[in-house]
Amino acid sequence: MRRLAPILLAGLLCCQLPAAPDARALSLPARWLQEYLRLDTTNPPGNEQRAAAYLERLLAEHGVASRRLVSPGGRASVAARLQARPGVDGPAILLLHHTDVVAAGPGWHHPPFGGEVRDGRLFGRGALDDKSLGVAHLAAFLAVARERPVLRRDVVLLAVADEERGSREGTEWLLRAHPELFAGVEGVLNEGGSNRQVNGRLLWWGVEVTQKRPLWLEVATEGRGGHGAGFNPRSAPHELIRALDRLVSRTPRWRVSGAARAYLRSLAPLHNDSWRPLLTDPDRFIVPQGPKGAALLPGMENLFLDTVQVNVLAAAAQINVVPPRATARVDVRLLPDTDADALLAEIRQLLGKDVELTVLLSGPPVGASSTTSALHGVVASVLGAEAPVVPFFSPGFTDSRLFRQRGIPAYGVSPFALEPQDLLGIHGADERIPLAELDRGVERMERIVRRWAQATPP
Repeated sequence: MRRLAPILLAGLLCCQLPAAPDARALSLPARWLQEYLRLDTTNPPGNEQRAAAYLERLLAEHGVASRRLVSPGGRASVAARLQARPGVDGPAILLLHHTDVVAAGPGWHHPPFGGEVRDGRLFGRGALDDKSLGVAHLAAFLAVARERPVLRRDVVLLAVADEERGSREGTEWLLRAHPELFAGVEGVLNEGGSNRQVNGRLLWWGVEVTQKRPLWLEVATEGRGGHGAGFNPRSAPHELIRALDRLVSRTPRWRVSGAARAYLRSLAPLHNDSWRPLLTDPDRFIVPQGPKGAALLPGMENLFLDTVQVNVLAAAAQINVVPPRATARVDVRLLPDTDADALLAEIRQLLGKDVELTVLLSGPPVGASSTTSALHGVVASVLGAEAPVVPFFSPGFTDSRLFRQRGIPAYGVSPFALEPQDLLGIHGADERIPLAELDRGVERMERIVRRWAQATPP
């Protein structure tokens, strides 16, 4: 999942870490996750076949049949379904996670695909995004599988490829090529939840109901190539730099969307008096030029801006060559109700007429998932026993958008209550999850899925 640093943090506070447990004392879900993290499924290229074979084996060991679904590009996803008892025709729930991960990158102190346990934490790329959620889903699915005689609703487990690169060969392809997988699905539990815990105190659970939209772009320029010693001021890299400078120098326009307004107002009762005016009435403090008369909590600006981030640059492979072509890839995140065509036209104008612009990925406007659905009610009833549940507006995007486009409610639910310093590992170095919280999160997810699967459909 493409996430930003956790927003609205109360502070990055240190806590004392528990002693490292003996590897032999790991719970069964922790051992599953440890093995899962040791599978390098970096995307690109993905290599999700490794993850598919692993999940198929675990399901088979527990007597559950599964299907491997391979896209035209060779990307593997795995699906399994538990059917309600005969004579019951209830709706289904879909437990969704992705098996691919982003590149490890520099700065790690533990092998990114080693599955090491240190100081009570399990380290590895995917420990939070998104293999731990996959293990929680798997554990809940298998727990329900042992109780098939009392199932009143179907439960579908789906582990998909290619989420980190836009899902064209994962969820998007599956929805188009295998609609039978989603027959009767009334709701989706996916990644994207954002919970707030500080110094061991859980403040709230954020169940994601709406998110920003992707607009991924490739910008390209061409020019005269040749030897790096020559005078070539209009080279492709120079032209690209000039175009990108115009783009990133664009004056941002701040505004309060309906999604941000609803999210902040739900948070207002959970904050002290100094923050409550901004959260209750953000339109009073957010003007097109920026915040007026109020400070923002860390990361809060992402709720009010269409962001433009240049992340990938490519030109020559060596210093003494002037390449004939230079490219950049730009990650634009749109507020839910932004006019994408109008913003794209503005970007084209800023880049200039001689610059080539290609849209790599985009998403249409889509409404938020309902907070009055049966599935949201089950999630809120389980998590709400520990802390308030709020409808979260995510500045990232996930596969949930693809279901919302089809009128299927999707919810980002993380069952793990994590400290801010652990959350920094998402798409960063030393990604990890506390083992004790992994086990607690698995137990929470089991309760959610059991309660859904055993309830009489309305």
